[in-house]
Amino acid sequence: MLILQSVILGIPQGALYGLMAIGISLIFKTVGVMNFSHGHAGMIGAYVAFSLYLITNNFFVSIILAIIFGFSLGLLIEKFLMRPIKHLSHGAMLIITLGLLMVFEGLAIMIWGTEFKVLPEIISLPPVILNLKENILVMPGNDIFISIIAIFISLSLTIFLKFTKIGTAIRARSQDEIGSDVVGINVNLVDSIVWGIGISISVIVAILISPKTYVNPNMMVNMQLYGFTAGVIGGFSSFFGAIIGGLILGILEKIVGMYISPDYQLSIILLLIILVLVFKPTGLFGKRSEGRV
Repeated sequence: MLILQSVILGIPQGALYGLMAIGISLIFKTVGVMNFSHGHAGMIGAYVAFSLYLITNNFFVSIILAIIFGFSLGLLIEKFLMRPIKHLSHGAMLIITLGLLMVFEGLAIMIWGTEFKVLPEIISLPPVILNLKENILVMPGNDIFISIIAIFISLSLTIFLKFTKIGTAIRARSQDEIGSDVVGINVNLVDSIVWGIGISISVIVAILISPKTYVNPNMMVNMQLYGFTAGVIGGFSSFFGAIIGGLILGILEKIVGMYISPDYQLSIILLLIILVLVFKPTGLFGKRSEGRV
């Protein structure tokens, strides 16, 4: 019964890992750069939500404004940092994301300090308790809400990319930048939207986990690492794979912590990355890349 309890506890965490992987994957698939500042951008958004909450005393308004801030931050990163060099060197773009990671961490410490900040839960729900004969399974109500939100956002983004004009333009640009430009797609606008969506997703994840981790400069370090891992497991070319990879990761993390030791969670996760890269480099659901034109 312990393993079933581990699975139940691992689902909400895994849903957040999958959502994080989707934001990373969206930018990587479209622009071709791995954003190493993804988690720290979300952390800045969580600090903004905290500051707005102190000013407005309205948590929902603060969340909405923080998400808008995240989208705007993504637009600025693409326009002023990525766009000028995207046809020169993808390596330089990668270095910029690493630089942004340090800039965001430094800004957080300089503006808000190192003391942990507290954001409330979006909604407080009683735990769901299942009585199975002599055993009891418990799932916190807030974890259920987080799982629903993460899966809803993931499905909504998938529908957006598949059935809207902007989504079609994003998918076309991710497959062929030159061809997209030839048929009249504004590639720069698409890249800006992708960065905006990707960063705003990271802000959402940061706000969702903040009641447990508190708002601090390093709150998203592990989340970004696990987001990368979820993408590797599921496949960066598949949003469905990212979600499944996140769920696998979240459940495995809880099982390792329950049966072995929490000290070995990160080591086993890193070993899993190596095994997947060796035996299934495209991930469980990823497609083999045919190269970018």
